[in-house]
Formats: sequence, C-alpha cells, structure tokens
Amino acid sequence: MFNRSVAALAAVTVAAVALPGAAAAQDGVRVRWQRCPDDTVLQCAAIAVPLDHSRPGGPTIALRATKLPATDQRHKIGTLFVNNGGPGGAVADFTLVAGDLLGKRVTARYDIAGLDPRGIGGTRNCVTKGCGSEPVTCTAGRGAPAEVAKPEEPFPHTADDLRARLAYDDYLRTLCARGANPIIRHMSTADTVRDLELVRRAVGDRAFSFYGLSYGSVVGATYAALYPDRVRNMIVDGVVDPVQWSTGRGKDSQYLVTARVNSGDGAWEALTSALSECDRVGPTRCVAAGSAREKWDTIVRRAKEAPLQTPAGPVSYPLLIGTAHTAMLSAETYPILMNAIEEAYQATSNRGVRASSAWSLLKDKTRQISPGFEGVACGETDNPTDRDAAVRSAAWAGRTAPDFGPMWSWVGSACRAWPVRSAGAYQGPWQKWTSAPLLIVNNTHDPSTPISGARALHRLMPNSALLPVANYGHGAVGISCVGKAYERYLLDGALPSGSCEADTPLFP
Repeated sequence: MFNRSVAALAAVTVAAVALPGAAAAQDGVRVRWQRCPDDTVLQCAAIAVPLDHSRPGGPTIALRATKLPATDQRHKIGTLFVNNGGPGGAVADFTLVAGDLLGKRVTARYDIAGLDPRGIGGTRNCVTKGCGSEPVTCTAGRGAPAEVAKPEEPFPHTADDLRARLAYDDYLRTLCARGANPIIRHMSTADTVRDLELVRRAVGDRAFSFYGLSYGSVVGATYAALYPDRVRNMIVDGVVDPVQWSTGRGKDSQYLVTARVNSGDGAWEALTSALSECDRVGPTRCVAAGSAREKWDTIVRRAKEAPLQTPAGPVSYPLLIGTAHTAMLSAETYPILMNAIEEAYQATSNRGVRASSAWSLLKDKTRQISPGFEGVACGETDNPTDRDAAVRSAAWAGRTAPDFGPMWSWVGSACRAWPVRSAGAYQGPWQKWTSAPLLIVNNTHDPSTPISGARALHRLMPNSALLPVANYGHGAVGISCVGKAYERYLLDGALPSGSCEADTPLFP
C-alpha cells in the first residue's frame, strides 16, 4: 500500500513556473528533451525516476518519453499527459496519434506528452541504449520447471485446452516467482502515477492535465485519488470501475479481476445490440439482416462442435469469440463482422461451402495481450487463490455474458495466486473531490469497458461530469461532438451537458 515516505513526498506542494526547452530538476528528476530520431516532429527524453518511490535516493530506472510541442507556445496552457491503456501499452508511441485525435485547437495550446509505464520496453524514438525502461521478464534459471508453451487459443474450450492453460499459468507464475527482474515489484499503476507526478513537476506545470483511454482511466482515477488537489483537467474515456479493478465490490471479490470489471457484459451487449440494429436496417445496409441473432447463435454452436472452415484457416470456437471481440473495438469494423457472420452462417447451412474473405480480414486484425499485462494487473489487484478460480470466474461471468464473459475471465487466469505483489499499489479510497472536475466519457456500446464503469467512477468523483456517447467501439475520441466537448473543457474549463451521438450510423 501507499508507503509513509511516499505519502510525505506527495504532500509537498510545488508551485513551479513553466519553463521553456529543457525542464528544471525537481526532486532529482530532470527532463532533457531532444529531437526524436524516428518521428522528427516529436521531442524525446529518457527520464530517470526511482525504482522504488519509498526510496527516492535508491536505484533509478529510465522511462522513455515523447512530446508533441504545442504549436502556439506563447499561449501554451501546459502539458497534457496521455495514456492509451493496456496495461502493458507503450504510451510513448501514442503521443503522435493522440495529437491527431485531440485536434489542432488542443495541440496549439498543450504539449502532448506520453511517458512509458514501468516494465514496458520500446523500439522507436529511442535516445538511450535499451530505449528506456527495462521490460519485465520472467526467466528460467537453474532448477526451473520444464518449459510449457503458451496456448494459442484465447481461452480454453476442451478438456485438453483447460489442462494446457492451467499448466502454462503455473509455469508463468513459477518463473515470475523465481526469475523476475526487480521491476516486477514496482509496476503498479500508483508507481506510474508517481512517475507522472515527478515529471509534471519537472516540466514546470503547476497542475496536472491528462487524457486516459481504457486502462488509462485507472491511471487517471489513481492520480485523482492520490493527488486530488493537483488536477488542472482530466478526461477519461472508456472507463474501468476502479473498485472492481482493485478489490471488487462485496462478493465480486471472489472472482478474477478480468471477470468482475464486466468487460464480458460490455462485449455481449455490444454484439447483441448490433445484431438487432442489423435486423432493423435490413439487408441493403447489413448483409446478416433477417434473424441475425439466430445466425450468430448457429455459427457459435457449430464452432463449438468443430472449427469453422475459412480461406484463412480453421476458426475454432475460442478464436471465433476473440476475433468477433476484436472486430467490435472499432465501429468501422462492424459491417465486416456482419459479413463474416453471414458467410459463416451460409457455410454451416450448406455443408461443404467455406466462409470466405470477411474472416480473413478479421483474423488479420486480431491482437495479442501485451506481455506486461500480468506484471501490472496481477501485481496490484486482489484475486482468488484457489485452483478453480478461472473456471469459476468464467462460469459466473458467462451467466450474463455468454461466450465473452469466459473469454475475458481467462485473460486474467494467471492472476490466481500471483506470486509477486507490487509494494506501492493503491487500492482506495476512490471517492475524492478534485481541484477541477473530471470529464468522464464512455460509448454506450463499448465492448471492453461498458458504460457501467463510467457511471461508477462518476459516483465516486462527486464533482465530475459524465458524457455518454451513443456509439459503438472502444473509446469515443474522434467523434466530432466529443471533440468539441474536449476542446471546450480543455481550453475553457466548460463541462458538457447532455450526451453525444456518432457521426455516422453503424450500418451506413
């Protein structure tokens, strides 16, 4: 938990004056910006911070950072720190994208800065050997168990799948207990927040500005809880309930973190809502229209019996669910998903016919979980320790979120009895009155972070504002109504009222 010496450091009030160019040293932290070697419109830095924030004079680590300088430096408000989620994402690679998404009016008045979280190694825009923070590794040493391959399926379906997944999780936990590098004990969200606070002070900002997407909302909520009097403005988009993330509410604590944050419910709601919308608009706009839900149920049932045959190769039941979820991360991909559902349905209805091109497009979009995920998520959250935890969590989540509840539950299966605890982790209290109100934003049909998480954070932060967005996909940034709300909030301090809608229908 929050160490006393860190608490004392956090209590210090700093009123620094904004400085151009190189930033002054604060608390021993210095930021020296230089032109990035790859994206030359950006500035780069390797920033040394304490490995252990309870020992500020102890060993340090270097964190990769990138900055998109404000185009109107004379009227610059400050630095807007960004985080694109994960956990395990390389934030320094998000800076340029964030600038494009936030728009020219915002980037005129703010430096946009991305600081890599701990344990994440980059490969681009490197200004030091090793490119910043040493990535977390769990290495097999002398006496280590025999290697166990990581299962290819997103989650287990058969008895053999289950044995393989449990064996791999045991292997990973053993390696991390015996052969992890020191960063694994200092990877918590709160450690990253303390890094951000040191850098905020070093660059001379009087207060903290932040945009966080997905797990980035946990970063934002943690900063707001630790430093409520230092918030200039903060936007969190695609929000995770911080209580469900850290400990769980009531009896929900008996389930894995990735089950209790209700991501499975978000995915199920997004899919079933989209299938209903497909039927409503008809086959001229959505090819799966005409009992679209029944078509989905049919291909899921067939995939459970045997893999679907496609030009991209066999699609197993777990891969079907994982691929569908990936497609739902962007509203623009829903038409492709509906094409794939129709093709698969026709193929299963006419034996010998193979589903065609749409499945190839969707399989190409499937992504893997970042290897830094367990170091953060398992190390800072409470999870059950019994061997049946993942199976039990999947069954519980599957009651309200068929297929997707089990998928999300197994994302965190290694967290059961995770052997390494992040010493600096923060688990509440979360109910805080901040010096400036947070702007909490969420799509109403988000497949990863359902709007229930945004509503929960809104209740915890009593002076916050909630902006619901009638849209599909993960994250609302990029929608014109949302962009205008961000501009008014970041530039004028004005909070939106009402809600936003998507710029285009789901099925044009």
